[in-house]
Amino acid sequence: MRTVTKIQQQKKALHRYNIFLNDDYAFSIDEDILVQYRIHKGMELSKKEVEEIMEHEDVHRNYVMAINYLSYRMRSTQEIRTYLRQKEVSSSTIAEIIARLEKEKLIDDLSFAQAFVRDRMHRSSKGPRVIMNELREKGVKAEIANEAVRQYDEENQFAKAYKWAQKEAKKKSQHAVSKRKDQLRNKLMQKGFASAVVSAVMSEIEIEVDPEEEYLRLEKQANTFRRRYEKKHEGYELKMKIKAALYSRRFSSTLIDKYIEKMDESR
Repeated sequence: MRTVTKIQQQKKALHRYNIFLNDDYAFSIDEDILVQYRIHKGMELSKKEVEEIMEHEDVHRNYVMAINYLSYRMRSTQEIRTYLRQKEVSSSTIAEIIARLEKEKLIDDLSFAQAFVRDRMHRSSKGPRVIMNELREKGVKAEIANEAVRQYDEENQFAKAYKWAQKEAKKKSQHAVSKRKDQLRNKLMQKGFASAVVSAVMSEIEIEVDPEEEYLRLEKQANTFRRRYEKKHEGYELKMKIKAALYSRRFSSTLIDKYIEKMDESR
């Protein structure tokens, strides 16, 4: 047995105390552990009791570290677990800390997921599928992620997707109108919006077409194809190559025929 001969409050961390046994420094503990074990001067401690105190001190210290990590924003259970592992906390201690945090309602994956979805809905142009994947990457179980994403209903999806697509549609582009619509549709799908929502949005989006500007866009690309193909082709075969390339860029057949006619006139 060893006797507590001195309890000294630390100067830089007032919530921590240095414990001296038989006049020698033995260990330091948090005030909560000091109170929990009612450590006082003259108290006798066995080796086993000291080990138990130190185990609880280790758990408490890492628990406080987890609380500090949570203070910046809500975290998923898996994020807390990963963070503590990176800090080289033992698996048994992590399990104990996670259990305590759950009991105290300081971590709750459903609440975390719901808040995460709301944040993405208001601060990004992402659809529910992408948000679902982000939740899964954070270790949230599929059924919980599904439950949280339900709040992102089709009405909210449409409003978000339409606002984004309308803004994009106003940007200048070198592509044909049909090609631009395809691009918008594909991007909305990539952002994770439901197919029905994407179709509804695209039926409402209109891209203003200036025939002269559209033809200039076609002409620019057509001339590039012409320079590329006329090295190996000529006549009818060259025109078919150019037409096929322009069709793949979704230009209208009327404008394509207009360019081909001008090719014939220039000969």
